[in-house]
Amino acid sequence: MVSESTPLIAGRYELLRELGRGGMGVVWEGRDTLLNRQIAIKEVLLPDGLPRADQERLLLRTAREARTAAKLNHPSVVAVYDVVEADGRPWIIMELVRHPSVEEVVATTGALPIRQAADVGRQVLSALRAAHQAGILHRDVKPSNILLSDEGRVVLTDFGIATAEGDSSLTSTGMVTGSPSFLAPERVRAAEAGPASDLWSLGATLFATLVGVSPFERGEAMATLNALLNEEPDYRRIPPVMHPVLKGLLRKEPEDRLSAEEADRLLAEIVASRPAVSDLDVDEPRPARGRGRTLVAAAAAAVLMLAGGTFAYFELTPPAEGTSGVATRAAASSPLPGTPAPSTAAPTPSSAVTPSATPTPSAQAPAVRAWKSRDGWSIARPATWRGARSEAYTEWTRRGGRGHLGVRAVYVARDPYQLLRDAEDELRRAAPDLRVVGRRAVTHQGAKAVEWEFAYTAGQGLAPWARQGERYREVRRVVAADDAAYVLSWTMPEPQWARAKGLMRQVITSFTVGA
Repeated sequence: MVSESTPLIAGRYELLRELGRGGMGVVWEGRDTLLNRQIAIKEVLLPDGLPRADQERLLLRTAREARTAAKLNHPSVVAVYDVVEADGRPWIIMELVRHPSVEEVVATTGALPIRQAADVGRQVLSALRAAHQAGILHRDVKPSNILLSDEGRVVLTDFGIATAEGDSSLTSTGMVTGSPSFLAPERVRAAEAGPASDLWSLGATLFATLVGVSPFERGEAMATLNALLNEEPDYRRIPPVMHPVLKGLLRKEPEDRLSAEEADRLLAEIVASRPAVSDLDVDEPRPARGRGRTLVAAAAAAVLMLAGGTFAYFELTPPAEGTSGVATRAAASSPLPGTPAPSTAAPTPSSAVTPSATPTPSAQAPAVRAWKSRDGWSIARPATWRGARSEAYTEWTRRGGRGHLGVRAVYVARDPYQLLRDAEDELRRAAPDLRVVGRRAVTHQGAKAVEWEFAYTAGQGLAPWARQGERYREVRRVVAADDAAYVLSWTMPEPQWARAKGLMRQVITSFTVGA
């Protein structure tokens, strides 16, 4: 840290507060007193026990690389304004970007929607292409070094260990810098690293945006390094539409990997296209509502916000004149939340009511119908409600918006009680009079679960199906499985709550994972 006798770095840059700390340095919020603007200042720290000659070499290299990075002028690269020396080490003066990192977004609010992840990948890829064309390698692409704004701007930061391509000084001290779970195999093998190494790290980063962790993270450094050298990623939780680009970027040998141009083309197709039925069980997305990260925030709090353009609704009745042919074909040919597949018998959850295989005109219509998710869970959903699905959320809505059922999968490990506390906080923003009716531990098919009950008046922006000013009652139940937590929500207008309570219990208790 700067001493009291030198309150300004290089007589110009004022340290205000610490923003973050890592193995290679501390990042401060600061102020340029000459230009009177807010800045970020990276204080470079030296590894303990490093010989003096290696210290000097590392300091010189860091200063040289920062000056090289300052030559980059790209909207997705944090701008480097200056490099100065104080207290015997370099200080890097950078643009201050007040956005959370992708790591923070995923850790606190859940996996990114597929097209947002692809867009993040394209913007990072654009920044890397600009750096590579200038002869600069980043060497530490990972979710914590990618900042994400509410408006969708993506910024690649921390070129602190970036180096000019072909510079051997990085490993001359015997060090391998970068985060183990995002390192390319050739860097672990101490082989020559080039632009393809950054592309590998981008692939591992995109994987992490969709499931919460690197595909090679094993909890311990040596096990992680062994996994990235000898194991292949498990793509079962990755939507198929992302498989080509991830498998292409995560090939062990750099010469076999996708080029930057090929990766950009595949990501652009994902961003531009509507989700295919084969990938997301969705077609004809509704117009976007609000900012792109609203849907991301909903993943952690498991709230009713369904903003974003990743949902499609399918009526169970024949489409009205003028309905899109794509939506009609999808509803007719695919197993969607609102339409069970006619040719495949979905397994019936333990307490589900199975509809008659050959109903007669006099037979009573079933209250529920079994529906199985491609993600491995099933539920007996209300038979006449319409369904919609996104990457991690499935919902059914009663006609006229007078009832709602939701199932959200949260893949980032979270405490069930914290999920419900987050849900309460998020609901209260759109329903200030929210009251917690009850909190209880319950048994769900022999396993422990947590259930909370709420009462509230719907405010503006609560959910697309909710009627502003109407009183609702709602139950949230969190069911934990091996690789995810599932948040089940059942909402009804308060006057109809008691009458629908039996149906609610039948539906909620039918939820089964892995059946």
